Amino acid sequence: MSLSFSNLVSKTIFLFALTFLVFAGFTAPPAQAAKPLVLEEFFRGKTVGKGVFESKFTGVYRPFTVYLTGTWNPKTQMFRLREDFVYDDGERDTKTWFFEKVGDGRYVGQRSDVIAPTLVETGADGALRFSYIADVPLENGSILLRFTDTLTQTDRRTVRNTADVTKGGFKVGTVDLTFKR
Repeated sequence: MSLSFSNLVSKTIFLFALTFLVFAGFTAPPAQAAKPLVLEEFFRGKTVGKGVFESKFTGVYRPFTVYLTGTWNPKTQMFRLREDFVYDDGERDTKTWFFEKVGDGRYVGQRSDVIAPTLVETGADGALRFSYIADVPLENGSILLRFTDTLTQTDRRTVRNTADVTKGGFKVGTVDLTFKR
């Protein structure tokens, strides 16, 4: 009799667990794919970003504000993004990206200090990713650094840009920047 009772308890627990798993699978909300970040939509017009470049390797910590102006030309599928940087130490710099839309969630980007065009692609998570080598000026010359950027839209008015900065495959710094509309 105890063997039969034990079998009954085991079968009941098994059926309960199986029913729970099947029921939970049918009632769980489907995973929502992240809405992809669209450059020419989010960055069209005026945007302001606050961020910092940090290199623990060299001891550099440079906060900055960047003022963006984006213009979209639907005929040429070209998005122009002017970046006016103001560093907390008073230095100013201007960079201008030109992004040609070559498909859904795909762009080819160019900038005067970037060595070659870069492919910008939207990942399955909706974030934009791209990697490029920039000629970065120093006090006595310049240095080629690779930036590997990820832009993630955190809400309808905010995009976070994180970047690893490397030289010869070694990480020498990071950029953490938040854009607000």
